[in-house]
Amino acid sequence: MAEQIVDPTPRVRLARITDLAALVAISRRAHDVSPDEPAAIRSLGLPIAPAALSLYQLFRMPLSLIRSSDSIWVHQRGSTLDGLARVERDLHGEWTAVELSAVDDAARARLLARVVREAGRHGVARIHTACREDAATLALLGAAGFQVYARETLYALQPGRAATLPDLESVRGPASTLRPAHSSDALPIAQLMARVTPPAVARIELTDARDWERATTGAWAPRASISPLLRLADGSAFVVDGDAGELNGWVHIGVAREPGEQHPHSMRITTLPGVSVAPIIAASLAEISARATEGGTGGGAILAVVRSYESGVGAALREYGFEEIADLRLAVRDARARVTAPGMVPAIG
Repeated sequence: MAEQIVDPTPRVRLARITDLAALVAISRRAHDVSPDEPAAIRSLGLPIAPAALSLYQLFRMPLSLIRSSDSIWVHQRGSTLDGLARVERDLHGEWTAVELSAVDDAARARLLARVVREAGRHGVARIHTACREDAATLALLGAAGFQVYARETLYALQPGRAATLPDLESVRGPASTLRPAHSSDALPIAQLMARVTPPAVARIELTDARDWERATTGAWAPRASISPLLRLADGSAFVVDGDAGELNGWVHIGVAREPGEQHPHSMRITTLPGVSVAPIIAASLAEISARATEGGTGGGAILAVVRSYESGVGAALREYGFEEIADLRLAVRDARARVTAPGMVPAIG
């Protein structure tokens, strides 16, 4: 009788520099597939494959863009690597899981469990992630203690597909739609967001006064699926004045520091209901174009995210040539009781 070959016991360990080729192969197998074929590797399902967006390969950044504080774990069976998990650590010590790819859900579960365990060892209270609305992935996150709390749509404006834009000087001056944010705008921005954001989402996101102060400089914006991209961009903040010292809108733009397809620009627009979004988009695109041209990074694509409760922004973006490329879910694992307190209802409608 032939000897039965037993599958080696799987294990999860930190990645080594010698694993680089295998990590690239795993990531590509997870995303570089035909729409008619099932993925060879299960992943978070973020739209980073060339078929979805050839210029946006956020999770295959070169080593020079991976901070020393970032961590990559690999799933290994015998001598074969068949999964990886990568987390980024922000200035507040919170983690973001930006990639979770493996041959099956069991391997992904082991990787995610390791991330959660390591976060606990380092005293990390919150782990963030984003994913497509995939039942298996959502169940995996739920089993690991993640709370799905918001839905967003990702849009992309490909080079050469924009509607005719005004030049920058035409949207500046006394009647400008936008003006640069100042430190005194921190409280009005917080009040604007409180009026727009559902209470259940606001309680989970836990934005404090320091975040609103950083928001006026462009150093911070509400979390989104493209938040890790902001490390590659110079952020700026603008506001739209309303009546009686209030604000009608707030815009965060990120201009890529380097040219090329892997370095898109970004835009996030938040307005009060009833405010016309079209002139704000026009002014924002003009700002991005001018700043990118000045910095030598012009001609790239522009990404924009819209939360489900930000009505009207998506339709206005489409009028300017943006294409909808993905519906995504934001999730967070909070070690504190706040997220799992009785009565918490995620506002993802």
